[in-house]
Amino acid sequence: KEFTRLTRRALSHYGDLSKLAASPLTQLPVIDRRLHQRGARDDTLERAQELKALLTESIARLKPRGDDAFGTTDEWRYYNALYFPYVVGVKPYSRRLTRDDVDATTRDALEWFRVHVPERTLYNWQTAGAKLIAQDLRERAESSENLTAP
Repeated sequence: KEFTRLTRRALSHYGDLSKLAASPLTQLPVIDRRLHQRGARDDTLERAQELKALLTESIARLKPRGDDAFGTTDEWRYYNALYFPYVVGVKPYSRRLTRDDVDATTRDALEWFRVHVPERTLYNWQTAGAKLIAQDLRERAESSENLTAP
């Protein structure tokens, strides 16, 4: 439960590197391994960037297979709920956002959110999606530990 809460918080801080750097998830063994593999410095900012990359990869893994950039079926809901608000950085229900500020795919997603997805439903999907991301991170962390175990 705690790991899921930390993952949800990290996702909500996705666009703010200083807040992401404060996440305990930056201490995951998988981050150690990835930094080492890249030959990157082991410092706070590199760890935050690596956590952001891990989150991005996990969100991408939620995307249904195929060439479509966006879809509205049930299999797309968790990907859409995490990708557009966090990775793209748009707030679907913001009145300040205009349709001219975004590309065509994001415009279609925003229209779908506004017309078909109540705000509370989006929040619930983000929470459920965060659980899936937490599970993915946990499994990747465990496999990373197994790779480094003697």
